[in-house]
Amino acid sequence: MDVQAVADEFEANGCAMVRGVLSAAEIARLETELADFIERVAPTLPQGDIFYEDSAARPIKSMFRMDQRSDYFRSLLVDPRLLRLMEAIFPYGPVVRDYVAYFGKPARQGSVAPAHQDNAFQCWEPPESLIATLAIDQSTPDNGALICQRGSHKLGLQPHRPSGVMGFSQMLVEPVSTDLCPEVQMCMKPGDLCLHHINCVHRSDANHTARPRRQLAMGYRSARAKKNEEAARKYRADLDALYQHPQK
Repeated sequence: MDVQAVADEFEANGCAMVRGVLSAAEIARLETELADFIERVAPTLPQGDIFYEDSAARPIKSMFRMDQRSDYFRSLLVDPRLLRLMEAIFPYGPVVRDYVAYFGKPARQGSVAPAHQDNAFQCWEPPESLIATLAIDQSTPDNGALICQRGSHKLGLQPHRPSGVMGFSQMLVEPVSTDLCPEVQMCMKPGDLCLHHINCVHRSDANHTARPRRQLAMGYRSARAKKNEEAARKYRADLDALYQHPQK
């Protein structure tokens, strides 16, 4: 892996792909650990740390703060391959390892994620942070592959509004031009890694296939990034309103 080439691509585009970071055996171990987590831990998760699809079967849509409840998922954050990448992208000081989350996109029930920037939720200043998305399943345009807008991270944080979508509570007020910032489908195979900047506009479509599109999302940032507490308070107020009046 040429970590500097990945870092340069990330800086230019706000997103980058790294193929084959985890082996087939490592993905098999991940699936075992995930199944155990879903069986033992998921039923105990509080509101806000787990979301379900709005269907009769109520499959898991997303889970958050998994690293706080599992030694295995916490260990992924310190995988030397990932840390080398993060140190190349954020070379000006220590890298902070923030969280591990899960996004399920279950077969035929995975719903749309509206276009948004993650810093509308995370509120880091300066926005020296990214999400490393690890593919558990193959992702394709038909099952809801992540779609990033190349170069949109350079526009800064755009206006957002409540989306009414549980688990993705904010969305862009106005779309970012795809002529200015072209969309790119981040189609991955198991073990591939996608990096996107917290100001990179991204979205995903519904899963129309018989195959799930499961992914882990791991958050990293520069130690220079500090929480904008005023913006975070506003976001929490919007989130509280969504919980009180959830989408039907």
